[in-house]
Amino acid sequence: MIEAETRTCIFKLDPRGFVHAVMRTGCEMDVEDAVANVGVLHQLGPNKRSRVLVDMRGVRSQTRGARQYFAGPEAAKVSAAVALLIGSPISSVLGNFFMRVGGPLRTPTALFTDASKAISWLLELPE
Repeated sequence: MIEAETRTCIFKLDPRGFVHAVMRTGCEMDVEDAVANVGVLHQLGPNKRSRVLVDMRGVRSQTRGARQYFAGPEAAKVSAAVALLIGSPISSVLGNFFMRVGGPLRTPTALFTDASKAISWLLELPE
């Protein structure tokens, strides 16, 4: 599988070795969406943890349950590193909230406003 979609996200396996996940514009994500999105990551790399670039600039909202799920053990099983691409005020608030209030993260995670810097960060991390 090279591409997949859920109600809130479009996933593509980038030939450089990471998953590019683009959140749908205006999406409102709940815990069921988080579970579905993590499930797609498992399908894209069933035998390994993926590096993931999440473009969350289009997100309208995300429930506490979704944030907790993304910060939890199930997401950590499929994510080796996560670069969160933010831009809108809402995505910035959600990204910062996730980084600071979601509790200790199990996966290296960083916020970016520049996609090329986010990709460089993902590709420079040791495997």
